[in-house]
Amino acid sequence: MERDEVVPEKVQQVAEVVDQPIEIREYRRGFYKCPSCGWSDYSPVPLGVKEGFRYGARLSSIVGWLGYGGNLTWRKQEHFIEYVFGIPISQGSLAKMHKWFQESLEPLTQQWLKYIQQPGIRCVDETSYCIDGIKYWVWVATSNEVCVLMLAPTRSSAEVEKLLGADFKGILTSDCYSAYFRQSAMAKQKCLAHLERELESLKTSRFQANREFAADVQQVLATARIHYRHYHARNLTLEDLGSKRTEVENSLQKIFKATPKKGWPYDAQRLINRLKGHWEEWFTFLTYPEVKPDNNDAERALRPIVIHRKVSGGARSDWGAELVTQMFSFLETMRLQGQNAIVQLCELFSLAGRSPPGLEM
Repeated sequence: MERDEVVPEKVQQVAEVVDQPIEIREYRRGFYKCPSCGWSDYSPVPLGVKEGFRYGARLSSIVGWLGYGGNLTWRKQEHFIEYVFGIPISQGSLAKMHKWFQESLEPLTQQWLKYIQQPGIRCVDETSYCIDGIKYWVWVATSNEVCVLMLAPTRSSAEVEKLLGADFKGILTSDCYSAYFRQSAMAKQKCLAHLERELESLKTSRFQANREFAADVQQVLATARIHYRHYHARNLTLEDLGSKRTEVENSLQKIFKATPKKGWPYDAQRLINRLKGHWEEWFTFLTYPEVKPDNNDAERALRPIVIHRKVSGGARSDWGAELVTQMFSFLETMRLQGQNAIVQLCELFSLAGRSPPGLEM
């Protein structure tokens, strides 16, 4: 058989796992003494190597992502390392690895907590989480580049204060849960998405007044969102946007005053009371257009931990639960910053015990 040199060869690249993807390195370190001061010790291990631990920072960062980004249980992590990487690992070694995660993440998450308490726009939310069968709460606060999750034993306003600080001077976006009412802020924005979902459910009510009320208020909210989009498309000035807020609020007041002869049904009246009770907080985004009209950022940040909770059933220890909030704070912050989580996690492990990288306040 002869090759036809006229016809160009066909090229195909294939990605494949090699038989031994893990390299075992041995470090030999001498023992040194200082004749002047009397100090003596072995030479330090290289960056990415933990004293007395058999697994390096790169491998550990992959395992960390698999456990939290991929929601693999410890048993599955053990199985993956042994059958894909070809090296055995025990549950005890996995526990040491996770302790390394916590040691590395603690300084950084504390730095991010201080950052989140500075003036700025913060979306907040909370969800339940179990520690050894006991219900706790995970609170979240997000900014454009940092996300912080905090574990707390209660769902009270005191926990919001721990998260944001006693004298928060930024803008707070949240749902209408009462724990957020007492929190100080320069301005507040209540989530329109939550309100719109309730209005949508009213459109199937057997009372015509409920259906009409829901449709009318939905139209007002849709108009407010249109003004918001026009501003960001540079079709409105900031002054124009402020005047649109007045128009929108006047339209809402007209709906409240158009009371049916028999009065508003309970469901419509309940929403009217809520709208009036937080009157200054529904259209803050038309005064401060850098604010979003909902708290979807916070809900998005909580979604991975909710999935993790369903897969794992919660944590078995206090330090394990703290690690969960630290890891998901890290993963969401890396997503916000457009960073490779595995690479950054590896660098963080390599710098464990040293000062974390700075963040501009």
